[in-house]
Amino acid sequence: MKNIVLLSNRLFHYRVPVYNYFHQEFLKEGYEFTVLTNEVQENFDHQFEFECIIEPPNFFKYKAIMQAKQPAAVIVFMHLKDWIMWPVIHWLKLKGIPIIYWNYGVNLADANNKYKNMLYYHLHNTADAIVLYSPAEKKHIKPKNHHKVHIGYNTLNLRSFPKISQSKEELKREFNIPYNKVVLFAANTLLRRRIDLLLDIFGDRDDQEIGLVIAGLREITPEIEQVIERSPAITYVGQIADQTKFNKLVKLADVFSIPGRSGLAINQALHWGTPYVTTNVRQSPEIWYLKDGENGYIADVNKPGDYREKLMRVLEDDGLRAQMSDKAKEVIQSEGDIHTMYTGFWNAFQYATNQKVVRK
Repeated sequence: MKNIVLLSNRLFHYRVPVYNYFHQEFLKEGYEFTVLTNEVQENFDHQFEFECIIEPPNFFKYKAIMQAKQPAAVIVFMHLKDWIMWPVIHWLKLKGIPIIYWNYGVNLADANNKYKNMLYYHLHNTADAIVLYSPAEKKHIKPKNHHKVHIGYNTLNLRSFPKISQSKEELKREFNIPYNKVVLFAANTLLRRRIDLLLDIFGDRDDQEIGLVIAGLREITPEIEQVIERSPAITYVGQIADQTKFNKLVKLADVFSIPGRSGLAINQALHWGTPYVTTNVRQSPEIWYLKDGENGYIADVNKPGDYREKLMRVLEDDGLRAQMSDKAKEVIQSEGDIHTMYTGFWNAFQYATNQKVVRK
């Protein structure tokens, strides 16, 4: 059977169900899907349905794998600093193997760096097709390469999520959470997350009517620990590797909020009908799914009190929150379904290999 290979840097746990879906769909078209990566995220029970080859970066080893696979195309999902990408893509080009470049287009955190962008533009020129996370990143692609662009709306495989029948109140009892209304903050790191905006709101509350639940965070500063310890309105539940347990936490929340850079937390919140509140800092592409005023809010970080006011508005207005919950599910089902993401990759593959089957 013919092959499609994904050349990836570290494989995170949430990508495995995504690639399982890709594998299922590519098989229907007559292609095996293989991921070649240097490492996988630890401490998760990975259920690979696709072939996952884990190899330290070595050009000759990677070349041998490609020669054995004879891929119909290679999807490249790497950063500029991943040195193995450079010899491999030029070898692929020399061999006439179609290249699909998947990323943000440029480094969104440093989008105007002309030196880095020269390298990105070289990748765009070299690739036979380009897959972006959302239409917003197309502005970072030179017009001459717009014809190569396809949108693989970045999402989670929400179809693989567990079914949870318990009510919010039942889930609160399971987690021993005392608050009538819950704001959830969940992230691996504090970098660019602006948790300070939440601590300013909940750090001095002395009641449990509305509470903040914090999950994740590989490291917590002593200052944040002190705020958590003194405030009855803040509960820290630690890191949660079990995905069913984490999804229960998202479902029980009344609002999911990372005030800073948000990412795929938006997708997960909307899936469970949990309105999302953040700010207009430099956001990740997944902000595409957040429709300001419809399924959450994007507060003005430069307007004092705006974030607090909008967060509290959602918490205190039950009717508004119910409307936003319905809209959250509607948007993610129509725009953030895994098949929509896959279709972008399928169309890119068709384009890169000069085929004509393009799907909506």
